[in-house]
Amino acid sequence: MKKFAIVSLGCSKNLVDSEVFAYITESAGYEYTEELQKAEVIIVNTCGFILDAKEESISTILEVADLKASGKCKKLIVTGCLVKRYFEDIKNSFPEIDEIIQLKDFSTFKKVFKISATEDRKLLTLPHFAYLRVSDGCNNHCSYCAIPAIRGELKSVSIEKLVVSTESLVAKGIREIILTAQDTAQYGVDIYGEQKLPELLQKLNAIKNLDWIRILYLHPAHISSEMIEMIAKLPKVCKYFEIPIQHINNEILSSMNRKVTKERVSEIIAEIRSKIPGAVIRTTLITGYPGETEDRFNELKNFVEEMKFERLGAFTYSREEDTPAFDLEPQVSDEIAEQRKDELMQIQQNISEEFLAGLVGQKINVIIDKKSSEEGFLYEGRSYFDSPEIDGVVFVTEGNAEIGDIVEVEIIDAWEYDMIGSII
Repeated sequence: MKKFAIVSLGCSKNLVDSEVFAYITESAGYEYTEELQKAEVIIVNTCGFILDAKEESISTILEVADLKASGKCKKLIVTGCLVKRYFEDIKNSFPEIDEIIQLKDFSTFKKVFKISATEDRKLLTLPHFAYLRVSDGCNNHCSYCAIPAIRGELKSVSIEKLVVSTESLVAKGIREIILTAQDTAQYGVDIYGEQKLPELLQKLNAIKNLDWIRILYLHPAHISSEMIEMIAKLPKVCKYFEIPIQHINNEILSSMNRKVTKERVSEIIAEIRSKIPGAVIRTTLITGYPGETEDRFNELKNFVEEMKFERLGAFTYSREEDTPAFDLEPQVSDEIAEQRKDELMQIQQNISEEFLAGLVGQKINVIIDKKSSEEGFLYEGRSYFDSPEIDGVVFVTEGNAEIGDIVEVEIIDAWEYDMIGSII
């Protein structure tokens, strides 16, 4: 049987699209392989969000083009966000590409394979967790962000469809559902006229044999007390808040069009921690945004030290054409932006190390992801505050479990971002 491979770049939202492309290709009679060298058809689902992502996408296209030149790959198909932003440039720059498919244009993709398959998903994650994209697109129009130009305005999926999709995934053995969107807090506003995340969580929490519900991408401007209280009371919802604050200086936040203030962010964090003991907050930050003076950066540093986010990622500002921030002055040099990012991550390393050290001797639930290839460990898994490929890992030294099991683990040691434990 002919084989196909798919390279899915960028975020979990893009991965959901890749899973639809993979399902269609498999329906056309191709067998999936993770090894590019063995694939006759290779699909590259690109990311075009920031400079690093664009460079990775172009590098991947060139890598597959080399495979095609060697005769190992017969057909190269490129799609995704980079295609949406730079369709003509890609078409003219890469003659090796056989088919360029616009973002989420599954109908055209089916015609390439001459089939009329339904648009189901072939899961490309581990067999016990899956992403559930509750909406696509975004209405926030942050000044540095190209997503609305790429993905369009907010388009939510109905509660009924999401419940049916989740029930189908659980029937296939999925135990953890990870809600993803550009802004999950705004879920439902476009089709229901109000935020519907609390209601959706209630419905998902009631699904039998589903164990964990994890929520990604809660924009701080749209987090409500109702959301926090619903997360607090629903047992299947992980007490894990991913809240990308991006910065904390009010002038920078205003320039970013984040529609939130330092004071409001502080209130949200305080409310979460007062209502949900043990809640873990993850955030992302941008350094080097235009107008970030040394004083404004120091304000951000001090806030990170004060808030002690359990999980944090930092990125340097990427100057993107067709965004309002592109022409803002004064620009911050790449060197300074990188230096500031490193400073933040050094602070965070110390915070994370202290947080995890405090868990040594405690018992926590861990979902087992795989058998470990690291010497001295049996399994690798994640706690409720570890999102796949973003956060840390729990290395298990003793005990028996099946992949996908959720087991109680006693933490016996910790590093900066990962923990070591034994199954009880």
